[in-house]
Amino acid sequence: MLEVEPPAAEPNAVVIDVAVAGVGGSEYLGYNNPGIRNLPNIMGHGFAGTTAEGRRVAVNPLRSCGTCEYCRRELHQLCDDWHLIGVQSDGGFAQQVAVPEAAMVALPDHLSWEQAAFVEPFANAVNAWELSGADAGCSVAVLGAGGLGLGLVACAAGAGCAQIAVSDLSRTRLDAAAELGATACGNDTEAHPGGSYDVVFDTVGSADSRRQAIELTRKAGTCVLMGFAAPDLEANAGAFIRSQRRLLGAFVYSMTQFQTAVGLAGRCKADWVANLSFAEVEPLLQRYLEGDFSTVKAALRPNG
Repeated sequence: MLEVEPPAAEPNAVVIDVAVAGVGGSEYLGYNNPGIRNLPNIMGHGFAGTTAEGRRVAVNPLRSCGTCEYCRRELHQLCDDWHLIGVQSDGGFAQQVAVPEAAMVALPDHLSWEQAAFVEPFANAVNAWELSGADAGCSVAVLGAGGLGLGLVACAAGAGCAQIAVSDLSRTRLDAAAELGATACGNDTEAHPGGSYDVVFDTVGSADSRRQAIELTRKAGTCVLMGFAAPDLEANAGAFIRSQRRLLGAFVYSMTQFQTAVGLAGRCKADWVANLSFAEVEPLLQRYLEGDFSTVKAALRPNG
């Protein structure tokens, strides 16, 4: 564990005591590919905590210029000057972190810290769901039942979708998806037995999952890519063109979507979260590297 000086609050910034910081795909990616970030790096972009006055807040880690064409359209993730707290600057894997006042979103008293760990990944899901244009009449498939996938299940169930198929290798994650409203859960064969869907979301991003997501998308359907496991996309362009499928990328969220995710996170169960000490984070990331994703959600609790 690295010892650093306590953060100082600059103008328009607040120092918060970190209560919970989610450990997810981005942290796994950073751990597995250390060269993609400037080192040393304090990771953790999905975190929440309390201010000196005792306010409970989640932190929207996306920072942008606020004035460009995309920012004016509430597409801050497309700003040429965007960055994420916990990626390009120090994040929540610390006892304290200084964040802009504008980044803080109030948490309701009834939301546990464990539920708050789902806010940031669920915000990604809200963005992808809204981009897809899906509604109650759509059949939906979700590849991967991590934080992004569970958030999409919550969105689809909240919209009233009657068919929500979720695939993952982790039984515990699939059980969580079922509790959130998934109607079919299993590995690839079990969850998608020869079916096709109006809207398909790939939260994994491997070459295999992207291929499968496109194949599962029915004619005139929509395929949304969210995962970063592989850098390149391989697809049968001719088949894609002839079937008039729509292919979309979805990346992070707006502040409004982040606020919406606070409500969705309340549907999660606190016991889905494994609370970790600093010493337990690296062994967990190593288990991820070895293919063990049995934990539904893991979260660092830096202040005990």
